[in-house]
Amino acid sequence: MDMVHRHLKIQHSFILKLIMAFMSLIIFSVSAQNAHATTLNSQIPDLSEWQGKLTASQVQKLAKVEPFIILRVQYGSDYKDKYFAHNAALCAQYGLKYGVYSFSQYISTADAKQEAKDLYNRAPNASFYVNDYEEQTVTSGTTNSATKAWYTELHSLAPHKRILFYSYNSFAQTYAASAMKSYNGYWLADYTSIEPTAISHVLWQYTDSWYSSPLAQYVDASLKYKENVSWFLSSKAISYKKYVTENSAKSGYPIWKDLMFSAKKAKTGTTGKTYYAKYYYKHYNGRKYLSLYNKNGKWVGYVNASAMSVLTAHSYKHTATIYQSNYNVWNNFLWAKVKHYSKNYLNKKFTIKYQYFRGNGQAYYSLYNGNTWFGYVNAKATWKAIKTNKTVKISSKNQTIWKNLSFTKKVGSTNSYYGKTYYSLYSGNTWVGYINKSFATTK
Repeated sequence: MDMVHRHLKIQHSFILKLIMAFMSLIIFSVSAQNAHATTLNSQIPDLSEWQGKLTASQVQKLAKVEPFIILRVQYGSDYKDKYFAHNAALCAQYGLKYGVYSFSQYISTADAKQEAKDLYNRAPNASFYVNDYEEQTVTSGTTNSATKAWYTELHSLAPHKRILFYSYNSFAQTYAASAMKSYNGYWLADYTSIEPTAISHVLWQYTDSWYSSPLAQYVDASLKYKENVSWFLSSKAISYKKYVTENSAKSGYPIWKDLMFSAKKAKTGTTGKTYYAKYYYKHYNGRKYLSLYNKNGKWVGYVNASAMSVLTAHSYKHTATIYQSNYNVWNNFLWAKVKHYSKNYLNKKFTIKYQYFRGNGQAYYSLYNGNTWFGYVNAKATWKAIKTNKTVKISSKNQTIWKNLSFTKKVGSTNSYYGKTYYSLYSGNTWVGYINKSFATTK
């Protein structure tokens, strides 16, 4: 990366650049045939002050043809790249995503931590971070401990972003073989015509002479390997561990096979189906996506969090009696394991500590037998229609008439029916709705 800039590019003559450009075209052609079927967006350029101060026009053009770029922030802690702040601001303005790297010069574990901290503080909005370690500089302690400390410090500051290690393989194996295992991925520098396969990597820097049309100059370039764009630019999986339910008001959201949205697995519906969301991701498109699992623990796919409602406990503190025999009492909201059968507990009273609502409006109770949790049950299991055959008159205004006994859907208010007489809240043969008996007077 910067070793190339320092030791090669300063010395390049115009003729040598032309030769290197011609050679890179040959290398790239062979590489495309043997390693990758290259496309317009396959090359990822990494840039520093050596490429000069970018213009708005250049960044806009880059944003059209590159999935992301990688910018140098510093040379050790003491030297800040002349144009990073300017270039990063333009990237943010024109929607060009970028990762960042620090050309490492740390001499000890403490120094490595400081360099990592400086990198984060100078580039807090970067999509990912890179420790570019290609010169042996450690003089106190071991190089492996310092290199691992660099990762640990950066991870503490940006726990949900990818942190990569960059170097030439022979150098990395000699000085940082154990430390690099802590990183989220390896960025391999190897200027060969065929991509190396001996060591796992997520980026391969294959040339220092790729011609970038938007910049009108030759630059370092890399190819992605195995991981897609979302892997680099979106967050890592963030622990979520919540039951979620389809929001019936927002049905039809795709459930995706990957976060590049290349294939759909299903769509959300209106039934209030529940899932266990183990993780969520902050996607680079600005939205949040949940990783869904079914009752068997099998992964279902990714869905926009807006399509789901979290099954949230609402304090209820009522007493309920089980009246219906055909409802199960469940161990969780995925209906994976029956805890009890309601037929065995008919007419038995329980304490409802919490109430939950699925996305289709159906209520569920969390039942307790004394202080012992009993399980989750559909609220309908505790409903019992008691025949009264009484005529009532609506005697209160501004009260709600409900469409269901989960109290999630309203018919209207008593204002429209005030002073009128009804037979069990039926108007003739037409059912009106449910109302608290306190707001009706028996005739």
